[in-house]
Amino acid sequence: MSRIEPSASLSRQPLRTSPLVFAALALALVPWLASWWETGSLAISPREAWSSTIASTLAIGFAVWVIVLLGRERLAARQHLDDLEALTLTDPLTGLGNRRALERDLARAMLRSRRLDHPLTLLYMDVDDLKVVNDRFGHAAGDETLRVVGNVARSCSREGTDSGYRVGGDEFVLIVLADREGADVLIRRVQQGFRGRSPYESSLSTGVVEWDGARSAGELINEADALMYQNKHMGRRAEPRVRRA
Repeated sequence: MSRIEPSASLSRQPLRTSPLVFAALALALVPWLASWWETGSLAISPREAWSSTIASTLAIGFAVWVIVLLGRERLAARQHLDDLEALTLTDPLTGLGNRRALERDLARAMLRSRRLDHPLTLLYMDVDDLKVVNDRFGHAAGDETLRVVGNVARSCSREGTDSGYRVGGDEFVLIVLADREGADVLIRRVQQGFRGRSPYESSLSTGVVEWDGARSAGELINEADALMYQNKHMGRRAEPRVRRA
């Protein structure tokens, strides 16, 4: 499953060192220019040349130190901003992306799908009767169930190709870079994995829509959501139970 990456920002721009280099060279020339200003000539004694050389070397060394220091500070600041942005894109309970990440990544995936003429399918999932699990066994049990969904989604998805998101209390979305047939294979793997690992024998209702290249991201999400609820209402749900070891 793809890792949630921060978006490109101004903080990713490289440090522009050209002005600092020019400033360092200008500073290094100051002793020589001062000597020329005083004597009217660049022909100076060896003692003056030695002192000017030392002064220029110190100036260049100071400029290099400033450039290195600024580069390190900029790198640290960029890493901090990337970490903060990653937090805003991640669901803290499951470790999957959140709705903001879904909206960003789906738009990117649609552009890439159109450009490369690759299929793209959206899988919408909902945990059946999670409220019953919360009411009967407590919210910690519901959280455990949601974490299992996240773990199963990660383990069943293709690394670097599919990506998963928690977009509501018990609702999840997978962006699948495959056609409907390939997405159906993933659905079966996720449902089988969840049934085998769900601590309260919960189940998943799913809705799958393959993008036709015309619908917007919002329309694609809404259609998959509506199809998921249609399938949920058509199914017969059993009352959740504690899974026996």
